[in-house]
Amino acid sequence: MNRSARTAGRGATVYALAAFGAHVAYAPLLSLLVPRRIVALAPDRAAAIASLVMLVGAITASLAHIGAGRISDHWRRRHGNRRVPIALGLVLTVLALAALGCAHTIAAVAAGVVVFQAVLNLMFAPIGAVLVDHFADHAKGRVAALIHLAMPLAALGTGAVALLFPHDGATPFVAVAVLVGLSVTPLVAIWPFGRAGPLPARGNFPVRDNTVAPAWADWARVGLARLLMQSGAAFMMTYFYLFLVRHPGRAGIVPGQAVDPVYGRLVLATTVAVLIVTVCAGHWSDRRGRRRAPMMLAALAAAAALGLVQIGSGWVLLAGYGLFQVGLIAYLALDTALVAQLLGDSGRPGEMLGYLNLANTVPSILVPSLVLVLSRSSAEAIWTPGFVGTAIACLVAAGLVGRIRAVA
Repeated sequence: MNRSARTAGRGATVYALAAFGAHVAYAPLLSLLVPRRIVALAPDRAAAIASLVMLVGAITASLAHIGAGRISDHWRRRHGNRRVPIALGLVLTVLALAALGCAHTIAAVAAGVVVFQAVLNLMFAPIGAVLVDHFADHAKGRVAALIHLAMPLAALGTGAVALLFPHDGATPFVAVAVLVGLSVTPLVAIWPFGRAGPLPARGNFPVRDNTVAPAWADWARVGLARLLMQSGAAFMMTYFYLFLVRHPGRAGIVPGQAVDPVYGRLVLATTVAVLIVTVCAGHWSDRRGRRRAPMMLAALAAAAALGLVQIGSGWVLLAGYGLFQVGLIAYLALDTALVAQLLGDSGRPGEMLGYLNLANTVPSILVPSLVLVLSRSSAEAIWTPGFVGTAIACLVAAGLVGRIRAVA
């Protein structure tokens, strides 16, 4: 990276805001607005239709992220930035959100989700690659922490949409589109980074020195570790609420007490803890120049948290959920910084991030499939294998991170 790229810390704020916009584009849409629209159109088949739509959307997102990364790499190579791909993706994403608000058949909703996933990733992929292009290694941890705060904040945005727009209609889709536009436009309009240096011409994988093999083995460890952590996230994000509904007594919820307020307060408290811990972890990682140790600690904390969920009750069980979320988001933030360092010498960082993004999207396909298999005999059959399997996944992820050699 050139000097301007290494001194682009002033762009962290607008960059983090754009990352929030990218996350808030899909969080309320896929978790609330689209399922609610499907329920309104086909209440008797809503679960099956929603599952199929989300599956096709996840496949589209996986492929689109790779293609969008290649497009943005080509643009960066010719023009020194990814500004235009982000701007084009933003415009198309806003239009796709507005169009989904007007979709009133199942076919239109399904087609709208596919188009949305494609154009969202046209914006999402180059936004992710900006961390590689314009931030020095000693700042990547702090910036990655900031952009990963977008995930819990987007979840809060989903709650806000649910409260402000409690009924299906076009208005909440348009409101989300406006919020996305307001969040991402400052990055495109200001673009505080200048021109990035030329991309290396030596291939996909960085080489540490002439005596060490290319870092493909490190890439395999990073990708598999992320896949395992995201698989745990997919299980907890999708099924923990259902666990509380089926076993309210385990969480200390008395008969007649609603689950939703308890769950809502838990998510709010957890979000505050995530904000504090993730920012602190990013700062510590940058100051010490170490990524692996805090990543391993975060993964081990997530595994321990799942032990609390499995064997605990009352506040211990709820604290386990909170600790898992803190460990997960801290891990993913530091993982993003580590990946950005590995990509520093890559000739195609956007494309490589697209391939690595499969570790984010594949779990959303695999985990529900495994749950369907486990729940054939009884719905209660998923809990112990799910919590124990997720804990094991976190432990294995910590071990894989410990074997990475290219980054401290």
